[in-house]
Order: sequence, then C-alpha cells, then structure tokens
Amino acid sequence: MLKKKFVEIKIEDQNLKAHLGEPQLGNSHWFIFGDSGQGKTSYTLALVKELTKNYKVLYNTLEEGDKKSFQNAIRRTGLKGNKNFLYLQANYEQIIEQLLKEKQPKIVVIDSAQYLFRGKQVQHYANLVNKFKNTTFIWISGADGTKPKGKIADDIRYDCDIVIFVKDFKAEIKKNRFEANASYIVWEEGYKQTLLK
Repeated sequence: MLKKKFVEIKIEDQNLKAHLGEPQLGNSHWFIFGDSGQGKTSYTLALVKELTKNYKVLYNTLEEGDKKSFQNAIRRTGLKGNKNFLYLQANYEQIIEQLLKEKQPKIVVIDSAQYLFRGKQVQHYANLVNKFKNTTFIWISGADGTKPKGKIADDIRYDCDIVIFVKDFKAEIKKNRFEANASYIVWEEGYKQTLLK
C-alpha cells in the first residue's frame, strides 16, 4: 500500500494550493456547502477555472441551470469559451449515461447534491461513486446553519476527503485529508463588508 503511487491534482494558484493542498485525482471527493448568497457559486467557479488550466471539468448544474445569474457568474469568472469547461443539466440517470461515454472528464461538479438525489437514497450516491472510481466528484450543497441540508448531503460530507464551508465570501476548510487548511477569500470587497456588520 505504501508503494502505491497516486495521481495528484495539479493546482498552480498558490492561494488555492495553501487552501486545498495536493488532492488525489480519482477515488476522492470534495464537498462545498453554504447558504445562498454567501459566495458558494463564485467560489466553485473560481476553483473550476483553476482546475481547467490542466484538466477538463464537467459542471452539472441542476440548481443554477439556465438562470441568468449562472450565466453572469460564468462570464465574470472568465470561463465563457473555455474549452476545458463543459456544463450540462442532467438528472441522476442522465449523469450516469453521460459519464459512461468515452473520454469523459475525470473531475465532475454536481450542483447540487439536493437536486441530484431528490427522491433518492444514500445508496444511489454510493452506486455513483463506485461506478466511476477514477473520477473526482465535487459536491455542492445547501446548508442549514453550519450543517449540510438533508441527510444524504450530510452522509456525502462524511465520505468526502475535503469539506469546505462558504460563508460571508470566505471558504473555510472543515476537513482536508491532504494536509492544507488555509482559508480562501472568494470576494475581498464582499468579505470586508461583512466584517463591518
């Protein structure tokens, strides 16, 4: 086991590297949660932009979908026209069908866990990640205060290697098995404004 070599996700941005470390690619998952309006989508898209420097990333946007706010966020982040950024709106069965196709991205963002697993059980989560063991899933979740919203989301959180809580435009590491824990400011001006409240 100690001789086994793992493929690490390359992160070039030094602030994000101090925040996330050198995560494993495949058979390792991340969990990002927080209330709406706290900077969760902006944080996730900033993360995706960094990852697309070296990888193709599939963003399954069930929650934001074709909303104008999501389109604006893509433009603001500079992801519009990025050939490594792919996004779609797929339910549970459709995302499995998509990922079974050849040459699919090995990093997949699911926005959100609540929407994908609506009417499903935690076993559906286990089936999905076990079917695609070479894929890193990044799960987005709503929150009830400082906890993920709903039992399935909380079970996913427990299973993930990296857990990030976004509040007041600041992303804080709640768990990281890759030995990094620096906070990451999503939007400096917005974060400073929250400090004045």
